[in-house]
Amino acid sequence: VIMIILFFAIIVLIFILFLFHFIYKDRLTELIIKLKMIEEKINSTLIKRKDLIKESEVIIKQELNTDKLIYDKLDDTKNVSNIIELDKTLLICVNEFILIKDKYKKLNKNEDFKKIAYSIDDTIDELYSYKNYYNTVAEKYNNLVKKLPILLSSIIRGRKKRKLFDEVSLNEKSF
Repeated sequence: VIMIILFFAIIVLIFILFLFHFIYKDRLTELIIKLKMIEEKINSTLIKRKDLIKESEVIIKQELNTDKLIYDKLDDTKNVSNIIELDKTLLICVNEFILIKDKYKKLNKNEDFKKIAYSIDDTIDELYSYKNYYNTVAEKYNNLVKKLPILLSSIIRGRKKRKLFDEVSLNEKSF
């Protein structure tokens, strides 16, 4: 009798684990899809930002009549492998852009430069929203992959915690 009860208890436990696994698996799949979508938006905005920085460099060199390297870190973006590092690197360039814009007032007379400045400000606002949403979804994802039924499949599939954007990159104006 004890063996039969133990057998049914094990069957019930396995059934409950599978039930939780399928419930959590659907939630995990939903979070993965959301993360991929927001990563694409962040990446496209970062590419736009990089292009704007490159365009501004040409105008700055023309207006200030110089051949000096304007953005030290811009070449570093070629070797960056993830959006968080790309964001940090481009954030340095954006801050250099702002410093140059504030220092050399004659740049603000150039219409193309003003358009670039406005577009860079747009990327700041866009990225702020995207990165906050990304962090919210990534935190949910990270919490879910630590739960028991999903933890086992995460280990087998090699799923890892997602890195989050830090406070400095979220609030770009304070960098």
